[in-house]
Amino acid sequence: MPKQHEDKDDAPRWPTLEEQLKASKVIPGSALEKLIQENQNFELLRHTEATDKLRLPPWLRVYWRKQHPEYRHAEHDPTGGYPLALRDLYLWMLEHQDLQPQRGPEPGRGGEHGG
Repeated sequence: MPKQHEDKDDAPRWPTLEEQLKASKVIPGSALEKLIQENQNFELLRHTEATDKLRLPPWLRVYWRKQHPEYRHAEHDPTGGYPLALRDLYLWMLEHQDLQPQRGPEPGRGGEHGG
């Protein structure tokens, strides 16, 4: 993620859409690109999140907050109020930019017991 700083007005400096897409090596036209574009409303985040060390991109934080408005995000919490599994989800999204789950064996076919 690009280096972030705060300006003289103490407003956070969030990365631009282009910076985010480049940092995550997003495939143009992918479902992941669309998801990132749709989650740029950083006003949902605390100012301090622009410079924290959680290694979660801001668009994913916005997406999480939209999906889970019932969660309280305590600033003193080292996780920022985000589930630890969110980082794993982010890594999965980078590997599967179409955002489609991988298909496993069909029920009753193959597997250890032969179905």
